Amino acid sequence: MLRLAGGGVLDALGGLAGRPPRLVPLAGEPGTVALVTTPDALDRDQALNPDNRYPSWLQAVAARSALPLAFYRPGRDAALVRCPLLVLVCDQDQTALAGPAADAAQRAPRAELVRLPGRHYAPFLDGHEQAVEAELSFLRRHLLDQERPDRPAAAPSVPQPGGRA
Repeated sequence: MLRLAGGGVLDALGGLAGRPPRLVPLAGEPGTVALVTTPDALDRDQALNPDNRYPSWLQAVAARSALPLAFYRPGRDAALVRCPLLVLVCDQDQTALAGPAADAAQRAPRAELVRLPGRHYAPFLDGHEQAVEAELSFLRRHLLDQERPDRPAAAPSVPQPGGRA
């Protein structure tokens, strides 16, 4: 983490001087310098680039992009989220820990928490059927269900020029 932070500071300073970004890999083995070095991060290629379909995809980011991550707390303002919120949590995730994500879902007034077995990329791999079903169910309920009491009734259609409603 210190090596990544040091590289990020050097990259940010270089950016101020007009230098091109210093790139670090998106994911790497634990102990290497990469944005994510948890064991489940190594499932990335299988999940996002199966069969190496995109061999020219540069899987790297500017080292400076790691600096704001130290202060990133996505669940901090969960209680302020007023819209429906679906939170998919993978119980063995070592990249986005399940506990803090589930806690954030508990604080959001309209959140729905779905727990899936598996690691970080499970929704793209073995658990994709469960993830897709949870997502579609959520979208059906919140986008297609017109009978919900918290949603105003749809306005009647107004005829448009040309005969379209």
